[in-house]
Amino acid sequence: MKAIHILFIAAVLFISPSCKKFLAQYSQNQTFIQSAADLDELLIGSCYPLSGLWPEMLLLDDDLEQNPTITQTSNLVSYPEFGIHYWQKDPALNRNGSLNPGYGSYEIFYKRFSTLNTILFNIPSLREKNEPENALQRIAGEAHFLRAYYYFLLVNFYGKPYNISTANTDNGVPLKITPEVQTTPLKRASVKEVYDQITSDLLDAEKELAGANETGVLRANQAAVQALLCRVYLYREEYEKAVSVADKVLQKHYQLQDLNNWPASSPFLERASAEIIFTSNATGNNMYRVMIDPAILLSQYINNYRVSEDLLGNYSTTDLRPGAFFKQLDEGDFITKKSGDDNKSDACDLAMIRLPELYLNKAEALAASGKNEEAIAAIQELRKKRFKPADLTDLPFSGKQLIDFIRDERRRELCFELHRWFDLRRYAVNSRFPYEKSIRHRAFAFDGSGRYESGYYELKPYSQEPSAWLQPIPSKEIEFNKGAITNEPRPDRPLIP
Repeated sequence: MKAIHILFIAAVLFISPSCKKFLAQYSQNQTFIQSAADLDELLIGSCYPLSGLWPEMLLLDDDLEQNPTITQTSNLVSYPEFGIHYWQKDPALNRNGSLNPGYGSYEIFYKRFSTLNTILFNIPSLREKNEPENALQRIAGEAHFLRAYYYFLLVNFYGKPYNISTANTDNGVPLKITPEVQTTPLKRASVKEVYDQITSDLLDAEKELAGANETGVLRANQAAVQALLCRVYLYREEYEKAVSVADKVLQKHYQLQDLNNWPASSPFLERASAEIIFTSNATGNNMYRVMIDPAILLSQYINNYRVSEDLLGNYSTTDLRPGAFFKQLDEGDFITKKSGDDNKSDACDLAMIRLPELYLNKAEALAASGKNEEAIAAIQELRKKRFKPADLTDLPFSGKQLIDFIRDERRRELCFELHRWFDLRRYAVNSRFPYEKSIRHRAFAFDGSGRYESGYYELKPYSQEPSAWLQPIPSKEIEFNKGAITNEPRPDRPLIP
């Protein structure tokens, strides 16, 4: 037990304030982690809260564009998200060159890893104390899932996309899967090494969570594990495995929401939705907050955004999704309302796994394998719930045309759920059907009488500037690790008038 205490005390140096508060409740002799219930409380308090992980990930792709209100003059001048939204050389800096305090996901991820590693380390010792095995199995499964989920987000933000030809040598992110204090500088693992760890954790979690949390959505269950594993296999171009795992989830109790019967006054995504597999409490942490309606704009909201014209133009006039997904403001702009048009919805669109993704993953994997008819059948199952019967058209596609259609369908369905940026990266390095594009983001300035559009910034396709398609690891982490971690140089990006 003494060894557990020492390792756990060391881990406290790297974990979140909420965890420290939890530990403070224990007696001064520090006899904590005495039971499975202690681990469960630590898991809930320090590993599940998903707030604070998303700000940088929302503002990079082509589904969203800045749309500041005239009343935001001071914030428009400084624009804290300037560096990230406009793909600047140092994305952590605002327009004035000062550090954006909201740019901090990297550190938060590693605090979570430290806690998750400690939880997993202590499970064998608690087994020796005859703590309930079913509880320990469930906790281990949830911890393995969360570690895999967070590493998946991390490597797709700070590492290169998974390229089957170069993943062995491409820069991923540092792997830390033990609770001991690191005495040597951390280095980047390869992309393949990170994905191998993600896959291993998910395969462990799939076994550990069998029969656990089957009807809940706020804590991981086997379906959530399998859904994320399916996504990982798709990214790795392991298409047969992706289809097999997708089918496991599609055979469970989840159901697609039929937009033919959807009441327009209700949020499309609520916690009770039959198509939600995993989500988070969304109070103050959903996409509506990022695109905040000027009608309820509060002083702490820095900028607001709108659905891009590029995304809106991707829907047909008969598609039922825009009416369910978006809200049109008085001035004509659209913002997302997937999880409701207020700031207190009970499901988080930014941290969500939904059933439609499994149909999309399966369809893409089948199409990439040349199984066109099966791919069309899979994608049409989703589209039946997104169009009126008279408007559901046949899909006379094959090969690249079919892949392109499925990818567009993925964009239409999963917009603002942390997919698009990652998808664009993986499309660019796909071995069978590569696709890449440039992205433009409008820029604004203020001249004393109001805002005006001053030009745009352009991100070139991945093949032309790959380092701009991943975020640099923060400089303080590089300094702490004595230069063992490096970033590829990022280009300067000037305003184009």
